[in-house]
Parts: sequence; structure tokens; C-alpha cells
Amino acid sequence: MQTFDLIDYVVPKGGIYNVIGMKDGRLIPKFTDSLEVAYEIADGFSEQAMDVYFALGKLKEKGSRKVENVESLGAIWLDIDCGGDKAEEIEPSTGLPKGYASQKEGLKALKEFCNTVDLPEPVIVNSGYGLHVYWGFTEEIPTEKWLPIAKRLEQVCITQKFYADPNVFDAARILRVPGTYNQKKDTPKLVKVVNPVTARYAPDDIRGLLGVDPDEVVTVKKKSSQPILDPLQKLLDENKDYKFSKIIGRQDPCLQLKDSLLNRKTLSEPRWFNALSVAKFCVDGSKAIHTVSHGHPDYDFGAVERKIAGIKGPHSCEEFEKNNPGGCKHCPHKKSKEVKGPYSLGKVIKKASSSPINKFEPYFRGKNGGVYLMKEEDAVLVYEHDFYLKKQMWDDQEGFVSVFVFHSPHDGVREFKIPNECLERRLLLKTLAHNGVVAGASNSAVLIEYVTRTIQILQTKEKAEIMRLQFGWADNDTKFIVGEREITVDGVYHSPASSVTKSYVSYFEPRGTLEKWQEVFNLYNKKGMEIQAFAALSGFGSPLLQLTGQKGAIINLVHKNAGTGKTTILRMANSICGDPEQLLGNPKDTAVARVNKLGILNNIVNTMDELSNMESGPLSDFAYEVSQGKGKDKGTATANANRKNDTTWRNMTLSSSNSSFYQKLFADKSLPDGELMRIMEFYVDYVDQETISTTYGKEMFDHQLNANFGHAIVPFMQYVLANPEGVKADVLKIQAKIDKEMRLTSRERNWSALIAANIAGGWIACKLGLIKFDMGRIYRKASRIIIQLRKDTVAPVDSYVSILGSFINNNLNNLLDVDDGVDQRTSKPKAPRLEPKYGRLVMRHEGDTQRLFIPVKDIRNELNKDSTDYNSFIEDLKKRGMYLDTVNKRMSKGMAVSSPAQRCAMFDASHPEFFDMSKLVEKAKENADRERELPDQLEEI
Repeated sequence: MQTFDLIDYVVPKGGIYNVIGMKDGRLIPKFTDSLEVAYEIADGFSEQAMDVYFALGKLKEKGSRKVENVESLGAIWLDIDCGGDKAEEIEPSTGLPKGYASQKEGLKALKEFCNTVDLPEPVIVNSGYGLHVYWGFTEEIPTEKWLPIAKRLEQVCITQKFYADPNVFDAARILRVPGTYNQKKDTPKLVKVVNPVTARYAPDDIRGLLGVDPDEVVTVKKKSSQPILDPLQKLLDENKDYKFSKIIGRQDPCLQLKDSLLNRKTLSEPRWFNALSVAKFCVDGSKAIHTVSHGHPDYDFGAVERKIAGIKGPHSCEEFEKNNPGGCKHCPHKKSKEVKGPYSLGKVIKKASSSPINKFEPYFRGKNGGVYLMKEEDAVLVYEHDFYLKKQMWDDQEGFVSVFVFHSPHDGVREFKIPNECLERRLLLKTLAHNGVVAGASNSAVLIEYVTRTIQILQTKEKAEIMRLQFGWADNDTKFIVGEREITVDGVYHSPASSVTKSYVSYFEPRGTLEKWQEVFNLYNKKGMEIQAFAALSGFGSPLLQLTGQKGAIINLVHKNAGTGKTTILRMANSICGDPEQLLGNPKDTAVARVNKLGILNNIVNTMDELSNMESGPLSDFAYEVSQGKGKDKGTATANANRKNDTTWRNMTLSSSNSSFYQKLFADKSLPDGELMRIMEFYVDYVDQETISTTYGKEMFDHQLNANFGHAIVPFMQYVLANPEGVKADVLKIQAKIDKEMRLTSRERNWSALIAANIAGGWIACKLGLIKFDMGRIYRKASRIIIQLRKDTVAPVDSYVSILGSFINNNLNNLLDVDDGVDQRTSKPKAPRLEPKYGRLVMRHEGDTQRLFIPVKDIRNELNKDSTDYNSFIEDLKKRGMYLDTVNKRMSKGMAVSSPAQRCAMFDASHPEFFDMSKLVEKAKENADRERELPDQLEEI
């Protein structure tokens, strides 16, 4: 049972109530002057299974609820459509969706709208599928004063992108009666008040919140049966008024009217009627009719009021001239085609009380829209719709850029930018037309002047803003930029794209609904899909990575076959901020393009699909670039200097491949430790059909996800921005827990940072109700991966010996095996047991001293291939006791060919952990013997 009396709350007392029943599209209106009877009528309609409505205005008389019959109103209201396809259908008059996917989403949007506009708490009615919202007044107000409030509320909804029904801002509107049923579908739904608020609000307070002039009125005129032939002219006419005081106060007034005032004591009645006809139809006519009459012998206040009743319109110049021949002879307006009579000279344009246009004097906004220029005594139309300069910005590539706002009558409010270098006449008109601002030949000059002058005016008042060259964190971490959305604690604002980011902004425009996106994302909460869930959380974790102090790292998803869902995981991560498909990196992207994308995304997750064919060299470079967080410096073409490099980032890269990055790096490099520590590799296996069937997965991941994305990042980042210290503490706490449990070293800091950021991001998203994940289960799975990663990677301390062994084995054909002592019989160096037959001498092994000599330059060249530090290499082998010293050594001693001494590293071949040089020498001899046999084999062939 409904205890809240909505009709009494909304409709002013003392008039006629209108209750309407509707069935099968037929309306049955009934009228009564009793509120009690109105409810009886409503109950009767409801019992007949009808949809039941009530008129929201106080009616003057029975029989009609048209606007001209609405005496006053006691509230303002909104109608919010929810459910079905409302979120996907576009309302042509606003360019916005027709509503929200669910009542829950509608309520959330309503709360955000009220907070943004500072509107008080409303009464809310669940209409069965949508929401009806009311703010009751403390006093009833006439329809003429109510209409400006309703019109402004409609404009605010459009500006704030709040999806209210645009047809509801009508004094003759009807809405559903609580306690009745919505009969739209097979199962009727009860219409009920879900948020009864007894508070009422002063109309002036509501006007103040919405920015409505307290004195503004809209005259209610009876609708003509004649069609409107020129809606644009109608729009312009609504801005016009005519003042008698202006006609007579001009520097070039009507000479006939001026003479009538000067000679009113002796004025003939026909000329008196001429003057009265002009005064009657001016906005200050009530005073003017007595001004032109006072002093006449026949003047009588009541008589004047009665005389003007029969005047049908202002008299023309011809009528004035007929009653006073010659009076128009010296008229300065005789050649004007616009002046048909004195009344024309009183035209004034009603000025809006507040508008962004007004700050660019002498330009101003007409009360009902449009841009005007005050020129001497008259206002000149610049453009028929609202169009104004919002701000100036600086773009590193385009220079100064001006951001304009255009209110299209049917396509909503749009922003666009004009680089100052495009202000040349033809180029400017082309740019304006491209963005919907179309100027005719007659007013193109005044429009161009308006654009350039407002830019000049703003330059004297405000400093230009810097256009965003990157997405992610901005302004000392107080904002987060996603495409053209500037996310702050208190709202989401427009941030125009710069020349650098413009190719990406369309990828970050949200589509569909958060609710539909959640249905897809939460599929990863199933058991057995912990790796998929963890990797997808990179979309939340990437903005938090900088809190760990790391600049970047790679999460690579591996399986040798296609069809395991690796790409889908990347798309899921992308969908948190934007378009799942468009944000995927292409395997054919150049190295420069990959770095540029990292810099633009900045803190947003970077996804790279199918990197299986990337060679180990470019892969190594990319791993270092990701983790360094800064692009390369480049020299200028004309000077001995470096170009300024502003390309920086701190984010995660999520990639997929059919083969292991680890194996690829080890194949070409003995010691790829620097790269390995910048990569976390996860093996992704097939998803069991019982977990997610192929058909269902295709529908959800390929279709629903592609139609619903980009919503979750806003509430997520607003929470992070509002709680920076708490979020950072949570991330570092998780990282410390991982470091302790896994006993990680500083070498493995990237691994724990990645896990901490993703787990913290997931935890926040769960807390906000954005997703439903078992974060404990996902954490346990992800952290245990580190154990396997340790097995797959080799620490530097274990690799230096293998590098030396590989070097020796690869250079056996360049080995000299000889004793260091002299032959006792000849007193000459002993003859070599083995010497290189082909190529350069690279190693000298002395069997009697068990020493191995290798030139330092050859060792350095070998280490450079792996980007391995020479000093670290020597220091490690010295600690092991294998390296003895660096000496000057004549490598060819004992050979027929003599060579000078060179700097060589001396190794102890007798060390128990050193390589068995006797076996290696035997292997070298076998190699030499095979080479000697080769010519004979060739002869046999």
C-alpha cells in the first residue's frame, strides 16, 4: 500500500486534477476538482488493467491538459528509461542513449548527476521498468516562470550526458500514479514510491542551482493550427523584444513619433492612434501608452486603456505619413528595407543572464540561444545556435589550439579544436563546416571575426592549458586521462586530444553498459582460470605499477597452439579502459611504433598479440625498452645536439606467443638474465568445455565484450585518486608479503611488483563491486608461478663458467697446446703438441704449468654478444679460483711464427672445477685430423 501521496506532493491545490487511463493505445481522460475523487478514478482504471497516469500541472478548467490550460506547477521532474535496449538506442534530439540498461545503473547515474549539479534529494518512483524523479516546490509557480526552469534542466541533462527522456520537460506532461500497475508486458509491475522525501524546495533555490534568471519567463501562447514554415526564424524571433524607450531614445529616432510626443497636447486623434499602436506592442507598452497620451486634452487613464483594445498591430510608415504628410521626408531610415514602421526601430535582443558567450563582450548569448554582437545601438546576429570558445591549449606539434563548443539543435553538444594556424578565412570556414557550424555568404565575415576576436580576448584573460601528450596519470597524480576523459575525484571532464593522442582517443570511448561488461569479465572467476584472471587484471594493475617504483615489465602468455584464449585475455585487459580489439598491438608494428604506443598509453596496459615471430634481438631490445620507461634520445639533423625526449611510461605490457620468450633468449644468448628478469611467463592451457563452452564463450567474448567496454576504469581510478596513500600502502604490503613468502631478491623485484599491482587492482575492483573474483585463490596461483620462473631462469652466478666453457669449445680450432719450458737438448722452446692450422691463435694451453691464456680483447668481444659485464665475469671466476691474473703473454711462443706479447687473462686449468683440458686438446686434434682427411674425401667424390 502506498502511504506517500505523490499527487498531493506534485500538483498544486485548488485547481482541476486530470487522471488518465490508457489501454490498447487509447487514452481516457477524466477531470475532477477533488484529490480524493482523483484517486478513486485511478483505482477504477487500475482495476480494469489499465495503465494509469496523472497530469502534473494544476489545470484552469476541465476538458484539456494543454499547456495553455496549465495555471501553475508545484515541482520539476525527470523520466529515466531503463532496461531493454535503452542503453544502446540513440535519442535523435540529444545524440545520447535513450536510457540505462537497468534501474540500478539508472539510480547510480542519478546520484552522480545530483552530486554534480548539487541538486537535493528527490522523491523517486519505480515506474515498473524506469524511474520517475520529483523535486517538490514550497510554493506553486505560474507556468510562464516554470518553463525556463524545465528548459534549463533539460540543457543540464544533455551537457552532463545524463540520459533523461527529453520529452518530459513539458508542463502538460503525464506520469504514472503510484499504487497502480505498469501493464507494458505480460506480467504487470507495481508502480511504487521507493524514496519518499517530504522535504520541499524553494523555486528560487532550484533556479540558483540550475543557473536560471529569477525574472525569466516564457510566454505561453496558444498553439496555432498553421504549420511552422521556418523553425530557424521562429528560434530567432523568440530572442526579440521591442522597446518604446529605445525607439524614442535613439540617435536616429522616428521623426513622426518624436513629433507626436513633442506635440501631444495638440495631436490629432488619428496621429494619437498611430503613436498608441506602436506603444501598445512594446514590452514597456503599459507605461508607454500613457507617456504618449499624457497632456492631451482628452487624456483619461481608463479611456486610454479602453482605446488600445481595438488596435490590432503597430502602424506602418505609410499610415504615419498619411496622417501627417511630409513628416517622413527627412527620415534617416527611408532607404532601409528592414524598417517598415517605427516599431522596427525598437528591436532589442533579449540577453541570457549567464552564458560562456557573455564573457566575450561585445558578444552575448540571446536569451533563447544564438550568438549576437552589440554594434552601436543594434545587435547583429553572428550565429543562430550557441557556439563559443571554451579554452586555449598548447600542443607541442600543432602549437596553440582553440577548443570550441557547439550546441547542435538535434545532435547534442560537441567540442572540437581549431589550430590557430588554421584561422585563414577559407581554411577556417572549411574547419567550421566540418564540425557542423555552417555559415552563409551573408554572415561568414561576422562569424570569422567572432572566432578570431574571441581568441584574442581569451589570450588577454587566461593562460593556455597544455594539451595531453599521454594518457594515464597527470597533474601530479591528481588526474587520470583515458582518451578524451579526464578522471578526477569529483567527476569526469573533457580533455581534448592532442596531435599525438588523436589517433588513439576513439579507442577509449566507452560503449554499452558496465553491467553487460561485468557479465563477461566475471567469467574468469571460474576455478581453473586463475592465470586468465590474473593476466586480465593487468588492466587494473597497470595504473598501480608506478606505486611499486618499477617502470615496466612484460607478462607473456604462452601456448604452442592457437585457440587457448591467449588473445582473449589481452582483449579482456583492454576492455577495462577501452576497445578490446583496437587497442591490441600488431605483430607487424615497427620498433618505433611499439615505443610510441608505450609512451602514449603511459600508465594504461599495453597489449601485444602474437609475438611468436619476433627475433631474439628485437625481443631483447623490447624487454629493455619496456622496463626503462623512456624512449631513446635522438640527434637533430642540423645541429650537434639531442632532440628533447618526452616519451616516458610506467605500465605493464601483456603479450602472447606460441613459443617461450625464455627459450628464445637462451638460444642466442648465454646470459639473458637482464631480459628474463623483465618478463613473467605464464603457460595458458585450453579451457575445459564444462567450464565455458565454445558457443557460450564466442557469444560472450567475441560479441558481448566488443559491445560493452570502457566503463570500469572511471570508478576504479576515482577510488584510487581519492585514496592515494591507502592504495600505495596496500600495493607495497602485498609486494612485501610476496617477497617474504617467496624469499625474493632485488633481482626479482619486477616479478613481485607485477603480482602486487594486479592483485591490489583486483582487490579494489572487487571492493567497488566492479568485478567478483576470488582474489585469494588468484593470488596463491600467481605467486607460485615465481617458483617455476626461478627454475626457468639462470642467475648470473651460475652462468659465467658456462660462458667460458662455450668460448673454449667454440675456439678449439684456434688452440695452441705446448709446454712453457725449454728443450734441455737444444735450449729452445719446446715444440707444440697442437697448433692452429687455419685461422687466428685465440687460446694457449701450457701442459706443464696447467695454465690457459686467452687475449682480453677476445673475451670482451664474446661477452659483448651477451651484454655481459667483463669485470663481473672476471670477479666471479677469480672468487672460484679459476682466474689467476691478467698478464702480458707472447701467445705464439714455441711456434715457427713469432708474435708480440699481448694482454691475456690467465686461468688455472688444474682447478678441480675447470674444464678437462686434456680431453679438449684430444678433441681439437681429432678436429684437425678430420680437416686433413677432407681433401682425400673430395677426390673420392
